Amino acid sequence: MRIQYLLLFSATLALSACAISPAVTTEAPAKKTSKLVNIPMVPVSIGCFSHPGVGYIYSFYVQEPFSSRMASGLDCGGIVAAGYILPKQWQPGMKVKVRWKPNGRDWIEKTTTIRRYEKAGTLAVHFFGNDEVRIVASPIYAPESSKHPISPDSVTAPPEEE
Repeated sequence: MRIQYLLLFSATLALSACAISPAVTTEAPAKKTSKLVNIPMVPVSIGCFSHPGVGYIYSFYVQEPFSSRMASGLDCGGIVAAGYILPKQWQPGMKVKVRWKPNGRDWIEKTTTIRRYEKAGTLAVHFFGNDEVRIVASPIYAPESSKHPISPDSVTAPPEEE
C-alpha cells in the first residue's frame, strides 16, 4: 500500500511540474529584437493633428516600433493615455505602420519613420493632404505650439528622416 501511495505521489509531482507556466517576459519576439533586447522602453500617450486640407480623422492606429501591437486613437481631438511603448532614446530605423480613417473614406495605411527625438514624450501623429503622415515624440510641446518640431500651419509633410 505504501508503494502505491509513493507512486501516486511521484506521478502527481511529475504532472504538476508540467502545469507550471513559463516565466513571463516583456521582450518582443526574437525576430525583431535581436539587437534591441536591453533597450529601456517607456509608455507614452498618443494624439493626432490634422493639418489644413485634411478634414476630420475618424479613427487611427499606430504600430509600436519593435512589436506588432497597434495602439489606437479615436479622433484628432485630444491626447489618449494609451500606453504606447517607445524606447527612452531614439533608435535608428524606427519605422511604424499608421492606419487611419478619414471621414467618409476607406481606411488608409502607410509606413513612416518616427522622427529623431532626445527624450520620449507624447507621440503626435500628423496627418497631411495627399494622404501623408509623419510622427513626432515630443515631451514638451503640443502639435498646436509654434515650438513643436512640425509647424501646425504646414500644408505639406516634411521629408522623412532616417
